[in-house]
Amino acid sequence: MIRMCLSAMLLLTAWLVPAHAQGNNQAGVDSANALPDDFRGRISYFGNHSGEVVSTLTISGGPKKDCPRPDHRCPERIGGSLEIELEFDGDIVKGNFRGTGGLRDSQLIGRRVGSQCRLYDLTDGSVWQGRCDAQGFQGGVKSVPNANVQITLSFEAVGTKVRDYSEWERRRRAAWLRKRHYQILRAQYEGNGPIELRFAAAVELDAFNWSLDGFRAGSMTNIHKTKAKRGAYEISGDFTLESGAKGSVRARVENEQIVCLEYWDIPGVCRPLAMPNPPPDPEDQPPAETSWLLPSTPQPQPVQLAMRLANVRLTR
Repeated sequence: MIRMCLSAMLLLTAWLVPAHAQGNNQAGVDSANALPDDFRGRISYFGNHSGEVVSTLTISGGPKKDCPRPDHRCPERIGGSLEIELEFDGDIVKGNFRGTGGLRDSQLIGRRVGSQCRLYDLTDGSVWQGRCDAQGFQGGVKSVPNANVQITLSFEAVGTKVRDYSEWERRRRAAWLRKRHYQILRAQYEGNGPIELRFAAAVELDAFNWSLDGFRAGSMTNIHKTKAKRGAYEISGDFTLESGAKGSVRARVENEQIVCLEYWDIPGVCRPLAMPNPPPDPEDQPPAETSWLLPSTPQPQPVQLAMRLANVRLTR
């Protein structure tokens, strides 16, 4: 008897430990995929849906020839592909969806709590509820009780693209800073300030065109100028590249105007300043994207939920 009890306890322990470990692993995966509470961005999903729709018979008629029920509220199965795009602004979620197989296109709005989204269809008020994160959006759709068209379906879609607006905003701020820095350098170079200031500005402006190992802003040091002869002299300095390497440059000045620049890596070649074009203004909004998965206009389908909503008689 004691042996049987011990064997049962060992078997129970062996079953519980893997189950507990699997639960912990799943919780860890869900936590890793969860979006931050302050996430701002857009996520595209693609998957499928499956369910049924029930229409109410009206004066205009409806699908009734194949329905034996007196109230003509026979459910009809729907299913097909589904594309969803959600835009997150903290806990506020907006989006749209498009589907095939009887699901009409519409828009969604609602809130997110952690990894759970509860969204409302702007057309008929049906509720889309389920888990939403960077990996996917899955759950179910349920119509409000008294709607003329009752839809019940489940859906599952995987995340196909994540656009983090915080990264776009970081690049946008960097672009504005670069543009402002260019304007300051241009004003210094074209101004009447000390030649040392104009020389440093000229070198940094010239470096705007460098595609590899750029100039580290503000790194110009050891600026020296030679004694002027007939209004001409040379001015030189050292600087640091973005890689940390050192460089040097020398400029020829005539009548207090910088004529050319000679760099340490191309000795003997003094060329004019290559004035760069002003950096473009960054975009005020993230660039819009069009779907490449589903057509932008609904394609003819055997049974369209939109036709049901309009109470159009179907001939079969």
